[in-house]
Amino acid sequence: MSRFAELPTLQRSVVILKDVLDESLIEISSLLDLTVDAVKGHLARGRAHLREINAHGRALPDAPPASAAVARYVALFNQRDWDGLRALLADDVELHQSLHPLRVGRADVGLFFTLYAKIDGVSLAPAWLEGREVIAVFEDRADPKPSYIMWVEWRDGQISFIRDYRYIRYVTTDAELTLAPEAKPADDGAAQ
Repeated sequence: MSRFAELPTLQRSVVILKDVLDESLIEISSLLDLTVDAVKGHLARGRAHLREINAHGRALPDAPPASAAVARYVALFNQRDWDGLRALLADDVELHQSLHPLRVGRADVGLFFTLYAKIDGVSLAPAWLEGREVIAVFEDRADPKPSYIMWVEWRDGQISFIRDYRYIRYVTTDAELTLAPEAKPADDGAAQ
């Protein structure tokens, strides 16, 4: 993600405003004093440039073990213990997903797990992306590469922030994600 800094300023601004902050094309054009067509062009070039930068990225060192908090989140998710995950949410937790409105609060963010409960075959594994601990999401347990990532932050033992990259997968498509040691997607026997 630090590779955003390698993009030209307008491309970086448009990509971050659209794909990270989920601003509309019209809002971005107004903020940057550009036409909507210009915003679309910068967005397309920025996304392509980011893929190129990621394809030529440097090799990362071996990943450290997963933190206890992330290992617990992953274990509860893979066991489909949705109530256990909801119990970890802070009262003021925030959930960010592009294409969806911001969710705030334990009750609203708790619905996030209800949505995943309806999807068969998804499993998680602790991972590292450019020095940041993340969660690798596998939609197919047989796939050696995760489909996308989640980023979870903790405060006082509770989840305070979740960013789900399900709808902007290209952000990490070519990034060098390293699974934490002994981390692998759960097999069918682990999700009980």
